[in-house]
Amino acid sequence: MKKREIFWSVSLFLSFLGFYLIENVFTIKPNVISGNGNLAILAILFFSPIFITSYFLTYKQARQIANNTKNRKIAVILSCFIVCFTVLIFILVDYTSELFVALGGTPSNPDSRIYRFGWFNQYTNSIYFNVYTFLLTHIMVVIVGILSFVRKNN
Repeated sequence: MKKREIFWSVSLFLSFLGFYLIENVFTIKPNVISGNGNLAILAILFFSPIFITSYFLTYKQARQIANNTKNRKIAVILSCFIVCFTVLIFILVDYTSELFVALGGTPSNPDSRIYRFGWFNQYTNSIYFNVYTFLLTHIMVVIVGILSFVRKNN
């Protein structure tokens, strides 16, 4: 492996670790009462440079792989990623709906556990930071990388 690929792999792993920690450590379960605020904000600030680096290196890696791949294969790969992207959107919508059911509704519902908390709080971190959003955002970056390569070479 080249240094670039190792650096990309490490940044991808650390980015996944950040998403995992925010979802599983810093998000309060719906059946638990929390009054300590959203500690995930600190983790998000800490991991943001890693997330950005991971996205940038994934973009570069996608362009590099597209450069070494024949046009017909690029179309198949791009189609597969678009299908995965679409499936992940449906899964993420279902995941979010289940979380709001468990919380008793949205922040505007007086019967909800998150009433008046806003959309980003210690109970809803997992809407924005979870395995599905990790995959969704990285697949989106790969699609953009491939499309930018195709556009540049046509």
